[in-house]
Amino acid sequence: MNAVISKSDEGAVTLSAPDSERSTVAIISEGVLAGVIAASSVAAVLLVVDLTLGQAFRTPRQLGTMLLTLMGASPAASADLATPLALYTLFHFLAFIAAGIVVAAIVQLTMKRPIVILLFVILFFAFEVAFTGFVAFLDVTSTGGITPRQVAIGNVVASIAMALFFRARHPALRH
Repeated sequence: MNAVISKSDEGAVTLSAPDSERSTVAIISEGVLAGVIAASSVAAVLLVVDLTLGQAFRTPRQLGTMLLTLMGASPAASADLATPLALYTLFHFLAFIAAGIVVAAIVQLTMKRPIVILLFVILFFAFEVAFTGFVAFLDVTSTGGITPRQVAIGNVVASIAMALFFRARHPALRH
């Protein structure tokens, strides 16, 4: 591991390691940050869409209500507006953090063996098809009119946000 002292701030010390020697903690930390960025970008898109429809937080509330129903919660829990919103927000961020950690691990493998990127692309498209198909399979009334196209758009936004994050963090990925 190299220690580099910044010339602009004599008190600052930056520790860095080559991408091929990064620790598990560094990979997990990077994945958590990537997941939070992706989840936030999707949340922002959903907020804009919902505000356009004149109903702020409509989509996360509907998805939270669906989660509560799947968990067997009483209808009273779904009637409260804050509970479904909080549940979905927690689920949304945890899911994207998990995805971010997986992508960070794949990025690490790609740095060692560039051919791994093909595996990533295949897994990405398989996940997208499976997830969008799952949403299409759900009864439209249970998702409150949320369409597979909306889900696909959200996933594209998250993918772009995550790709830009990793591209900025790992200049070698540009090649």
